[in-house]
Order: sequence, then C-alpha cells, then structure tokens
Amino acid sequence: MFAVEIYGISQDLCCRSAEAVVDTPADVADKADRIITMLPSSPNVIDAYTGNNGILKLGLDPKLLAQILNMSSGRCWSSDVYNPVPGVMEGVPSANNYQGGFGTTLMAKDLGFAQSTATSTRSPIPLGSLAHQIFRVMCSRGYANKDFSSVFQFLREEEGQ
Repeated sequence: MFAVEIYGISQDLCCRSAEAVVDTPADVADKADRIITMLPSSPNVIDAYTGNNGILKLGLDPKLLAQILNMSSGRCWSSDVYNPVPGVMEGVPSANNYQGGFGTTLMAKDLGFAQSTATSTRSPIPLGSLAHQIFRVMCSRGYANKDFSSVFQFLREEEGQ
C-alpha cells in the first residue's frame, strides 16, 4: 500500500471531495498489480492443468509427465514450481489435499478486479475472462476454500474421472 499525504486542504473541501470517487496512484498501482500478476498466470495455470489431465488419461506416470514438461517448451511455473497433480511434488497444496496456498476465492476475486479494470479501459482479456468464470464456478461447487491449483481436481471431476 502507498501512503498518500495531503497538506493545506480545508476540511470542507475534503468532505465535498469524498463524494467523488477518484483513483489515487495507490489505487492505480493496485489495479495494475492485479492485472500484471493474475492475468498471465490464470489461463496458464488452467491450460497446464488441463493438459496434465488429458495426458494422464493416456496412462503416463504423473512424475514422468512433470519431468518431460519441465525440460521442454511446456515448462512453466504451474508444472515446475506448483504442480497441481497430487503425489508429484512435496510442499505444495496438491500434496495436502489442496489446503493452504492461494485460495480459489482469492483468485476469483482478483480476476474479478482485473476483469473490471480491463472492462473500464476497454482492454479485451478473453482468456482472463474465461479463467475468471472457471474459478467462480469452482467457488460455487465446493472449492472456495481450497488452493486455486485445485482446478486440476475440479476439471477431472467435471470430466467424470
């Protein structure tokens, strides 16, 4: 958060100005941070997790899949650092029934802020919008308190696996 200090403004002016909503530099920075951090990662996360689901249907060992992905152009944070497949990595939420980590509710909330900002600036974000909808559905179907990487499990269940 950024501190904003105001000097030499009368109390009357402050009260009248409080009725108008104006983005401060801190508000702009906060909105930009959400777009910069959430939008690139959310479709990537879903794509990586969807791909894992599809490839695992072929019977490939999840740890072998992670090795192959992480030494190819498919390498990304979602497979290398925060793998969503239970049993592939220790110390990540997928190793703990998706407990801990960054909650699905928080992901949906931040993507909602990013969506609102994109709408207000007329910046199309089709993949971010789709990711936002997926995480909102997850929240309504019992995943609200799980880590966002539970999208892997959610998609498996949606496919009836």
